[in-house]
Amino acid sequence: MKRGGRRLYLLFVIELIHHPIGRAFTPPRNSPERCRSNNDSRSQIQHDLTANAITTKRRGRPRRRTALNAFLHLVEPTNRPLLDYAPAAASLFNNMKLPASVVTAGMISLGFATRFPELPPDSLEKVYPAEVRARCDKFERLHIVIGLASITSMLVVVLWAAVEVNQLTERPFEPALSVWDLIHRDCDLAWSAVNSHYMLGIMGFTAMLWLRAYVLLLSVRASNFLMSAASTGTAAALCLMVSIVNRGVQQGGGTADDRYGDTILDLFWHYGTLLLQAGLDGENPGPLQVSAIGLEVASLAFLLAVLLNESDLDFENEPDEDACPVDLFELIGDEEEMSKLSAKELQRLTTCLSLEDDGMSAPNGVGKEEKRKREESDNGCQAAVAE
Repeated sequence: MKRGGRRLYLLFVIELIHHPIGRAFTPPRNSPERCRSNNDSRSQIQHDLTANAITTKRRGRPRRRTALNAFLHLVEPTNRPLLDYAPAAASLFNNMKLPASVVTAGMISLGFATRFPELPPDSLEKVYPAEVRARCDKFERLHIVIGLASITSMLVVVLWAAVEVNQLTERPFEPALSVWDLIHRDCDLAWSAVNSHYMLGIMGFTAMLWLRAYVLLLSVRASNFLMSAASTGTAAALCLMVSIVNRGVQQGGGTADDRYGDTILDLFWHYGTLLLQAGLDGENPGPLQVSAIGLEVASLAFLLAVLLNESDLDFENEPDEDACPVDLFELIGDEEEMSKLSAKELQRLTTCLSLEDDGMSAPNGVGKEEKRKREESDNGCQAAVAE
């Protein structure tokens, strides 16, 4: 009885839709609009009856959902009420600003307030190869750069989110269908920027943690299995973070149109495109925004050059051009070589001589103070032997 009553109800509704009473307020019969409307509605119903003929199982028996899907498609509401979603959008920006502030404080403490760990000096129990020490020195320099980039990225999140919250609170916004509709219409650049910079800062923070953990594990003579466990665990956490963001980008506002794309790369591309468009806007150009893009590209180019040129061990063994020369006293005694030096090089030589006179260790030998201590120690040993 229930199945028969449902079929009769659906047939009645479909018949009512095509009944003359339902066409009382439609255009005249022979008008082009009426013909197009009839053709479109009939073709739409035929398409739904064909495309939605899906066989499903319910209570162990298959049934075909055809007329029901067509009816639900016809009566689906398309007009949603327009509401003020500015407070909800401000709450979303606050949700990004607060954790970004907390993470920024942690990165400042980790990256600059505390010194990067160092390997202990060589001993009888453990001698570190030169390659390992050179690698740790590279990681220390890389840690500084990653920390600086991550902190500045998080500061962009905090600043942009704070400004956008103020805008959403201070001035009125037109009603929207949803929070995503309001953000996509009036805050698209700010929202994509906040999410992009927040994710970049989180990934940089994770890289900083791994660099410090790697050197710390080396300093405590951890086994290769333990270091591999730490590295793979950090990589797993990073992959999970990217996957979470990818899922969020895919869902977006809930529909295929209300989203930035499918992956985090689509989010970054959307942000970069909007930032460039805002900077090149003819009515309200942003030269600083274009400058930020250019400087960031230059920064990445310099970083790539460093990775390509400073990736071998020979770079670590190259003498620093600002260091005191090994043949300091020989150079001072050569008047011809002294005449070829510039003012900057002469100033550096003067500093090296003052350091040598003060008893500090110089690259060409041991300082006077250390020599004096060694001589006293040798004399004491000789006196003890004589007695």
